[in-house]
Amino acid sequence: MNRRTVTALVVNDLRQLARNPRVLVFAVALPLVLWPLMWFLTSLTTERRQERIEGRTYTYAVADDTAGVAADDGARAWLERALGVVGDDGRADGTEATDGPAVRFERIEAPDDVAAALDEERLHVHVAWEAGSGEDLPAPRIVLSHRADLDASDSAEGFLRRALERTRTEVREQRLADAGFDSPPEDLLPLERIETASEEQTSGLLLGRLLTAIIVMMMLAGGSIVATDALAGEKERGTLETLLTTAASRVEIVTAKNLSILAVAFATSVLNIVNIVVWMQLDLIAPPAGLTLVIPVGAGLLLLLLYAPAAVLLSSSLLLVSGRSKTYKEAQLLFAPVMLVAMAVAAIPVLPGVELRSAIVLLPIANLGVAAREILTGQYDWPLLAAAWAVTGGAAALLARASLRTLSAEKLITASELDDADLAGGPALFPRRVGRWFAVLWALLLVWQLNIGGGIDSRLLITINLSVFGVAAWLMIVRYRLPIRETLSLRAPAPGAWLGVLIGAPAGLVLADGVVRLASLAMPIPEAWIEAMAENMGAGLPLWQMLIFFSLMPGIFEEIAFRGVLLHGLRNRLTTLQLVLVAGIAFGFFHVDLFRIPPTSLLGILLVVTVIRSGSIFPAMAWHALHNALALGSARVEQIALPEQPTWWHYVLALLAVLLALQLMKRKARAAFS
Repeated sequence: MNRRTVTALVVNDLRQLARNPRVLVFAVALPLVLWPLMWFLTSLTTERRQERIEGRTYTYAVADDTAGVAADDGARAWLERALGVVGDDGRADGTEATDGPAVRFERIEAPDDVAAALDEERLHVHVAWEAGSGEDLPAPRIVLSHRADLDASDSAEGFLRRALERTRTEVREQRLADAGFDSPPEDLLPLERIETASEEQTSGLLLGRLLTAIIVMMMLAGGSIVATDALAGEKERGTLETLLTTAASRVEIVTAKNLSILAVAFATSVLNIVNIVVWMQLDLIAPPAGLTLVIPVGAGLLLLLLYAPAAVLLSSSLLLVSGRSKTYKEAQLLFAPVMLVAMAVAAIPVLPGVELRSAIVLLPIANLGVAAREILTGQYDWPLLAAAWAVTGGAAALLARASLRTLSAEKLITASELDDADLAGGPALFPRRVGRWFAVLWALLLVWQLNIGGGIDSRLLITINLSVFGVAAWLMIVRYRLPIRETLSLRAPAPGAWLGVLIGAPAGLVLADGVVRLASLAMPIPEAWIEAMAENMGAGLPLWQMLIFFSLMPGIFEEIAFRGVLLHGLRNRLTTLQLVLVAGIAFGFFHVDLFRIPPTSLLGILLVVTVIRSGSIFPAMAWHALHNALALGSARVEQIALPEQPTWWHYVLALLAVLLALQLMKRKARAAFS
């Protein structure tokens, strides 16, 4: 490979990109203004909101029967005393009050419809007094009604509630003193809080959680424009074929394109980090209250070095997507799942309890995010920082080499063989389109899962999710005129396959438990998440309904989608090992919860092997359904834990049992799945 040729190609690409206004905006202008603008707006809105909260007059109303019901209990005196100190009680967030305008409360007549008055903001907080009666309410109490989703109402309730609590404390202490308490109540077991972390470390933790996601987002924004234009755009314009007629080899062309994208991605990261360091060092914009962010120059340089392999990894990914796209629009569509996955991995440092000294150091980009967070909090674990850099750097080198080797093939760089499939359509086109179908399906399910909220019936949720799989599979079969029997592997398996299912399903469940335990070393599973999942697993449902919704239905619909349609679309494009890994892990990623991805990926891999060896989808359906039924029977969710801690020989026996089960799946005659 001629270095001068590559250099000339890179320079030419960068000159063309410099004339592109989109590159200048997203790769240069946006990084320069994003951080100071975000910092300024955050500080400004925080300050303005606090001024607005403290400077306004809040309205309150007292229930008509309060004075009558609780006059003997001093309700009016309690409320008046609280209102007398509410302006001295500090900010709405509990911090010390400033010299700004005092908080004011104005009483209005109690409305007939309190809820409507709160909705219309004619009333900010409503006060009522309930007299004590019986064991459920032995003493009187004050009831404050407000709208927590309305800023003014929520602030008014906060001010008044803290004033009432302060009044209650003062009255209680006075009564104890009047009763002859030995020492002043405030001297009883005083509490002192000592915060050992500095303000810089606390603020660095906040920035460290978000910094990697910001850097990755900017790399993707600038790099995607370059990548789209570098190959997909030139294919569409026809200029790439002209370039191929020159003395430059395909390897040199692809290398130059990759270096061009890398240059923009790396420049974006440099601009972001330098920008943040400079603005913090100059302290030109006051930070929001409670934040003190200062990044030393040395830490900034270390972060710059830390993110270098991420730039290589992302640029290679973008180039690979662009090279496999025939048009500009197709490349833009395929960039979406790449960006979603990259942003999801970059956001892992936000999760609580994730530390660099764990298996997370083996996950590219995520390990850099956790490392950046620890650097910004002043923790320099040099061996682990080096390990994180090396892991991501190794992944970047492998992907760069893979993109170079893959895109050097003429059929990908010139798209000369893509038109045949387009002209033929139908089954010939489906293998090229199956990936984007499932990428869109994953994105839809992700958005749905993030927005459904709690309280939905688990049976309805499962029915909707599985219906999406069923409808998507049907649409793909109809759209591309796929033969149903061949696509779904609807064939009778060998008799031994059913014995393999009975042996393999429980053994696979044990192996999945081992995978969960290994994964928990990197990301411990929160107890609250386990309890929430357990509550959603058909609590209160009859056993037969649980088996139908949690076992039988997933075993049918998910197998049709993943071991049917997806496997059919990928089988002629990948080697057997690649097919097993890609189709199996894809199944795991459709289980959105991060903690469920490893065990369900293992299950997906075993089910793919089952279909390949048996030539039939039916054993996979039975294995999947039995797997879920056993998980339900052990009162666990996706193999979170087993009733007892298995030892290493349990896992060895389970592995041997799975291998035996898969051996029983093999057809004596030539497998139909070929």
